[in-house]
Amino acid sequence: MPSQPDTRRAGRAGSPEKRTAGVPRMLLAAAFAVAAYAAADAASAGDYRLGPQDQLRLKVYEWRASRDQIFEWTALNDQFTVGADGAVFLPFVGEVDAGGLTTGELARAIGDRLMSRMGLGRQPDVSVEIAEYRPVFVSGDVTTPGAYPYRPGLTVLQAVSIAGGLRTGNEASFRFAREIIGGRGDIGLLDWTRTSLLLRKARLEAELAGADAIRFPEEAVASSDPSEAALMEQERLIFEARRDGLKNQTQALENLRDFFAQELVSLDEQLSLYDKRIALIRKELEGVSTLVNKGLAAAPRGMELERAIAEMQSERLSAETGLLRARQEQSRTEIAILELKNRFRNEVTVALRETQTQLDETDLKTSTAARLLMESGASMPRLRALRDPTAEARPAFSIVRPTAEGMAELPAEDGTPLEPGDTVKVDYLSDRLGRGQAGSAALLPVDPGEEPTVAAGPTPAGTN
Repeated sequence: MPSQPDTRRAGRAGSPEKRTAGVPRMLLAAAFAVAAYAAADAASAGDYRLGPQDQLRLKVYEWRASRDQIFEWTALNDQFTVGADGAVFLPFVGEVDAGGLTTGELARAIGDRLMSRMGLGRQPDVSVEIAEYRPVFVSGDVTTPGAYPYRPGLTVLQAVSIAGGLRTGNEASFRFAREIIGGRGDIGLLDWTRTSLLLRKARLEAELAGADAIRFPEEAVASSDPSEAALMEQERLIFEARRDGLKNQTQALENLRDFFAQELVSLDEQLSLYDKRIALIRKELEGVSTLVNKGLAAAPRGMELERAIAEMQSERLSAETGLLRARQEQSRTEIAILELKNRFRNEVTVALRETQTQLDETDLKTSTAARLLMESGASMPRLRALRDPTAEARPAFSIVRPTAEGMAELPAEDGTPLEPGDTVKVDYLSDRLGRGQAGSAALLPVDPGEEPTVAAGPTPAGTN
């Protein structure tokens, strides 16, 4: 049987469209699951409702079964911003109302719109990721009010630290207080980063070892912190998606290799049949030639048999060429399987090395921040002894949050979590530190390295 031309290879070489040939559709779903790792830091991204200023990253692919190809919608695979009215404008799709939707709901809406507008037979696969959340705002008695990037898990205290800490009337007297607040915020952020890196390292080690499950650190497993449990679940989902993706891709290539092996068996049988038919025709030709020589048969019959032998040999040569081509494709498939496994292992190794480097840097930063916090804490009692305790002010926090009914102001503590678009208001419940009542000691500004000095004043009643 003559070999058919490889139309898949020709299709790839002559088309400018970005696509992948010969890969089953189930690999596309695995690829989207792996892409979800770009949003791994957003533990609650599945329930998050989109709003103005959110930066979205789209990935749109379409499986074209007639060509056995995955087509990439390059015009849509980009970043887009949700407008002030909650809408996002996309090529081929037009304006889509994204306000109040989750990323999954928006992905389905885009798929429906593409299918209806472009006349597709089925929805393309759409993945929507949050590239950057809308900012939070810090106002009031902070050093640097303004807008700051949001990250999942951000608290009021951390937002105040990012904004430069509390603003005071007497910077010299409040210097250590600011350092303590900022240090606590830094250490909290570094602890969260360290936990995230440890869980990622455990996942990468499990991938490198080819394990069936991740062995998380005991301290993380025993922790009652829901954020750590969410991080572990997230890493577990990423692990399963990457493992299944590698398994599916490997299985697809192995199935292709088995197909070529079956084709080789079939071509071998064809060659054997060709050899038998050629032998039979030659035997018949010998008999006819003898009869022609004796004048008992016509010469044209011998010519027909010789022509039949030539045609049969030509078909045999085509089958033999197909056999060589099938062996070549089988070898390429074997190489592709090895390259897939090696590439995956190399990617995991590089990611593991980078994670370990980040973990070492985080540990060093945590150690430095802890020492600075300890030094500031040791200096605070001396400062407190020099001011009137009744004049001490404590900050009050509140959050202004947009809701469906309008703007709502909510009371907050330093550990209250924030949402994108929140405004943190910082104020004091009493006078600033250093504004003691008449007769109290007032702290004077001091130069670095000098002992604090107290301004002379009337001695409070009851003291010598």
